[in-house]
Amino acid sequence: MNFMADFFSYVSSWSVLQWIVLVLIAGFIGQFGKMAAEAIAGKIHARREKKENLSDLLTKSSASHPSSIIEIPGKNF
Repeated sequence: MNFMADFFSYVSSWSVLQWIVLVLIAGFIGQFGKMAAEAIAGKIHARREKKENLSDLLTKSSASHPSSIIEIPGKNF
């Protein structure tokens, strides 16, 4: 009977403590990985959005100014 009591006190104290520490470390690593992935995805999204906005601005500006020749009324060049 003494052996069983010693066994359960050993299992409950060290084994459970090791599992708790292991789960906490895994949770920390998982949370860090999630935040890193979100930061990388955010940077990629911002870069793509910036590129799209720049191309939209260039397209709009070239459409509003179709030629680089300035027309002066009454003057023929």
